[in-house]
Amino acid sequence: MLQTEDLKLETRRLILCRPSIADADATQHLINNWNVVKWLGRVPYPYPETGAHDWIERMSIEVAKGTKYAFGLYPKSLSQDGVIGNVSLEINQNDQWEIGYWLGEPHWGRGLMSEAVTRVVQFAFEDANLPRITSGHFIGNAGSARVLLRCGFEYTGEGRRWCEARSHDVDAMEMELSAEKWRAYHPAIAAE
Repeated sequence: MLQTEDLKLETRRLILCRPSIADADATQHLINNWNVVKWLGRVPYPYPETGAHDWIERMSIEVAKGTKYAFGLYPKSLSQDGVIGNVSLEINQNDQWEIGYWLGEPHWGRGLMSEAVTRVVQFAFEDANLPRITSGHFIGNAGSARVLLRCGFEYTGEGRRWCEARSHDVDAMEMELSAEKWRAYHPAIAAE
């Protein structure tokens, strides 16, 4: 596992780096939103008052253990300050690397998450040398489906995933992407 303490990735509009405790207030504000959390597996609603602070501390421990890569999304634009979302790669219950993400609702519809996920997948295959990444989305989450399909993920089946905010299992589509397929899907990026 690569050390990610000072790791910084960039896209045209974003800087992606590990969130810090200084991001807790912005994270708390953006994630305590039903329209965001109803599409996430492990985030409760309403979000606990110290939830973001606690999550950042837990995430730091997981990164140090080598079971997670975590990237806060920070706009390069001077009109925006602070974290607006997150992309994480972590080892799931099936011992597979899985990508997950969320974006604050005020930032939806501009392609920012597609940009961020594409860059983190590039990092996963080119720098971390992961052979495969899994992911998925709840049925009905068309935005997340678009993000993953644009990146080259392919459907592998249907299943059910727990949604903490809804307090029950939700129908979901399962997906995966191999390094080989990613390189074929994104030859210009892979050649950089």
